[in-house]
Amino acid sequence: MSVKGIVLRAVNVGESDKMLTILTPDKGKMSVYSNGSRNLKSKNFASSRLYSYSDFSFREAHGKIYISESVPIESFFGIGNTLEGSALASYIAEVSCDVSQEDQPEEELMQLILNSFFCIATGKKPLWQIKSVFELRCASILGFMPDLVGCATCGRSGFENVWLDIDNGCYYCEDCFVRNRIESENESQRFDELSGIYGNQSVVVPVSSSVLEAIRFVIYSKPERIMSFVLKDEAVNDFCSTSEKYLLNHLERNFSSLEFYHSVI
Repeated sequence: MSVKGIVLRAVNVGESDKMLTILTPDKGKMSVYSNGSRNLKSKNFASSRLYSYSDFSFREAHGKIYISESVPIESFFGIGNTLEGSALASYIAEVSCDVSQEDQPEEELMQLILNSFFCIATGKKPLWQIKSVFELRCASILGFMPDLVGCATCGRSGFENVWLDIDNGCYYCEDCFVRNRIESENESQRFDELSGIYGNQSVVVPVSSSVLEAIRFVIYSKPERIMSFVLKDEAVNDFCSTSEKYLLNHLERNFSSLEFYHSVI
């Protein structure tokens, strides 16, 4: 079996072997052994490096899959040029390992990872943009794409500021948000004292029109254009915060690599 794949995780085994988690377009996530690949003279040394994108040939023995041959396609060496870039790549890889499935096609997610790693390695885009685009697009690939055509209540668009409902993947104009909130407050609600929030309320955040347009662009554009947008400096923080909240809320977990990224950025 020969497939193209990217190494998302590499764990040392024994004196010279590695256990790799590889994402492939057709077979999804695969756990494979790379014998002797920690040896500089190994024919699979380059392809077994973290984040390496290669053409792999596998063999199966004793219920395990081993790399028999490999040809490196892209190593993304530039990722290691900065601590911040390395931290972001680690976050992208951890999320991808968590959400990808075995024996399921993952072509769209794999292309997103490759695009993200390329931008990190080459420095063609700022890290905040790469991270936010990955988060929004990843959520969309997983089936959480928001509907941002118009207000979820009245259907209108073109507002200066709106309220983004992260749980339900939609937004409300100011008038509809206030009206819905008043109606909701008039109903009987259970207050969760432990978390300090209403148990049946969604996570809703205010966003400006520029942030909303940026999110729209990312989720609705063709894959080759998702990084091709410009955002004013004053909107960057809100865009980054909203993108991160959107993905983490739907995945219902945090990531240690994300905490490290924030500690070094």
